[in-house]
Amino acid sequence: MRKIAYLSIDVHARNCVLGDMDGNGKFRGNRSFTTCEINIIKALKTVKAKSKYLVMEAGPLSNWAAQVANDHVTEAIICDPRENALIYKSSKKRDKVDTKKLCRLLRLGEFKAVYRPETDQRAIFKAAVQHYGDLRDQLVGLKNKIKAMYRQWGVIDVFTDSVYSTSGRDKFLNQVNHHPICFQLKRLYDLMDHTAAIKQDAQKSMTSLGRNYPEIKEFKKIPGMGPIGAHTFDAYIQTPHRFAKRSRLWRYCRLGVTDHSSDGKPLGYKRLDNSGVSELKALSYRAFLSAIKGDNEVKRFYLNSLQRTHDRKHARLNTQRKILSVMLSIWKKGTAYRPELFLDPSI
Repeated sequence: MRKIAYLSIDVHARNCVLGDMDGNGKFRGNRSFTTCEINIIKALKTVKAKSKYLVMEAGPLSNWAAQVANDHVTEAIICDPRENALIYKSSKKRDKVDTKKLCRLLRLGEFKAVYRPETDQRAIFKAAVQHYGDLRDQLVGLKNKIKAMYRQWGVIDVFTDSVYSTSGRDKFLNQVNHHPICFQLKRLYDLMDHTAAIKQDAQKSMTSLGRNYPEIKEFKKIPGMGPIGAHTFDAYIQTPHRFAKRSRLWRYCRLGVTDHSSDGKPLGYKRLDNSGVSELKALSYRAFLSAIKGDNEVKRFYLNSLQRTHDRKHARLNTQRKILSVMLSIWKKGTAYRPELFLDPSI
């Protein structure tokens, strides 16, 4: 029996490919099998080694596959596929080629692991928040489509929300002279109403699950931070202890800064790192826009930053980062929110 085996699995809905590499870097081949729990366990058991390390790329089936494998390997790792330049810059992008490269990267320790939920309860809460977000985006898309269709047929004045209301929509439908177009608009209205009802139910479910996490109540005390933003932050972050530094949180929220260089020399410009979660960046932006309408600690922080940087965009980004850092700090320390936290330079 070998001392160690480096394994990789490429999981798809119909089939899987399991790659196997020994401790000396010799690739022992691939095994292909139909995707199901029994087959994954059987394939892992055929590998005879005292220590088995398994890696897979993040995808729709990765959490499930990792849970199946947990009891049959020393460690199961889910990695971020965007970080695997060795695979994605290759002209040979095939499952059996990928598994060999994944095994090699695993053996070399060249992986950025994706955070996995500690409990099923956390995973369910995140799924509920994502479901609400999907429905919200679908509803926005339907509303935009309705407005676009009206304008396409000469009804231009659709600037107010009355175009969506049950009492006001007849006024706009009567301005369309073509019956087939009216019929299409009515079907879109039906779909919009149905989506809005499901979205409302999804929000209730999300809020109910969120009652298990007391930090959400503290998040909502921050000026501009509404219940949706508070629940979204909690669901995506899952635990504050995964971020040892605030700069790592900012990067995860697409608010980190990346330096550009060539041949080891800086090119003289920086940009935001877009490798994180767009939802977290968006919620900090919405909180910022809401907060600066009033007189509060968030607006005062923004104005101080603006005075220091003389740049509205930089001041706004600094404020977004501060909002997220304050949320992480009160969660990590288990303390109540206090306005003075926006004056603390260490946060």
